[in-house]
Amino acid sequence: MNRINGIRRIVIVGLGSIGQALIPLLAKHYNAEIIIFDKETDTTRKEIAQAFSASLIHGHITAQNYHDTLSPYLDDQTFLLNLAVSVCSIDLIKLAQSYHSLYLDTCIEPWSYEASTNSCLTSNHLLREDLKSFAGDCTSTVTALVAHGANPGFISILMKKALLEMAKKNGLSTTPTSQADWARLAKELGIKVVQISERDTQVSNKPVEHGHFSCTWSVDGLITECLQPAELGWGTHETKIPDGAKPAGYSIEMAEQGREVKVKTWSPNYLEFEGFLLTHNESLSISEYLTLKEPDSEEYRPTVYYAYHPCDAAVHSMKLLDNGTEKNVLTKQVIKDSIISGIDELGIFLISSKFKSFWLGSNLSIGKAKKMADHNSATSLQVVSSIIAGMKWAEQHPRAGVLESECLDWEYIYDIARVYWEPIVSQETDWTPEHDKGKLVFQDFLIPMN
Repeated sequence: MNRINGIRRIVIVGLGSIGQALIPLLAKHYNAEIIIFDKETDTTRKEIAQAFSASLIHGHITAQNYHDTLSPYLDDQTFLLNLAVSVCSIDLIKLAQSYHSLYLDTCIEPWSYEASTNSCLTSNHLLREDLKSFAGDCTSTVTALVAHGANPGFISILMKKALLEMAKKNGLSTTPTSQADWARLAKELGIKVVQISERDTQVSNKPVEHGHFSCTWSVDGLITECLQPAELGWGTHETKIPDGAKPAGYSIEMAEQGREVKVKTWSPNYLEFEGFLLTHNESLSISEYLTLKEPDSEEYRPTVYYAYHPCDAAVHSMKLLDNGTEKNVLTKQVIKDSIISGIDELGIFLISSKFKSFWLGSNLSIGKAKKMADHNSATSLQVVSSIIAGMKWAEQHPRAGVLESECLDWEYIYDIARVYWEPIVSQETDWTPEHDKGKLVFQDFLIPMN
């Protein structure tokens, strides 16, 4: 049911590229006071906030000050959005729920990615398991949506739509209503690999400067993913764990950082390409969601991972991380206003050993993105439209507890975000990384790094 008085205030932590891209959509979909906290209040941030009558407050949200800083602005008619790197999701959810405020973030965040036990950054598996333990005690509390952007987030909505479309094309009649039903359908379709396949071809008219790290979304976010260990959902058909990898139930953590692992993937527009296997929450959440455990059959789970080829400027920038740290990064900038062409082709790719494989996703161009919403690239619009859809769902279900995207009404979310993601393309393909379609083991997709 709806809240009686609706949302009258939206509090945002972080006005980076995603926050800036979200403001125009919030103004379109909500008549609410917008209050923003950011540790930077440069001219661009000030101008965007002023243009949409939002209040921008200079402040670095930390573990020491978050409660006292945010509490005065929270109540049962407030939506708290955590769009910052290294601002702890669990602590902000606890705070929001204590004031009966709705909550959403696009990534499960800690206060710091620096692990205390070794030199590696904290893995997404550990962050997600901590969140799951916390969420288990919050099943009927005020709604908090975690990891709900484009991917992670809307890609899990597309996963369900793709499973149904693939089933229809192959003469299977089904209406899944539970997690086990969706996993059973994936098994019946012979899906052994699920790739989140993304190829960003957006191009800037500005040259890349020495020591400058550029990308089309969050620079800090991308750097963190590049330096975290590569992680993937691990299928039950797999026979050999990569050297040095650590099994963790439904997933494995590789010995290499994400920037060091490349895989073969495919999309309708770009066809075969190489993507970096960066750790992402959806690789883990989809993997666990599509796990089928039945007493009379073997356990089933596909291998799931993110295969990402960012824009060429970002690929060039990633070389600054070759020493395993960001010490060589001198400056950072999100490419947005200077983009002159390109698309962000992002979709779910269901790879089957039984039927033709199936890709479903967006071919959103920079031209359309700029026409639909100011301060956006194709990449950011895919993210912020999913945020809006998630917020609308949370308003309709204010006591749903702490949830990931797989638990939401996929049709409701899809109908709201769809217009911003179009053209949405679906295509069957015979593509496989090797000639032997029956195996589809991870080793077939892995590209040896020089």
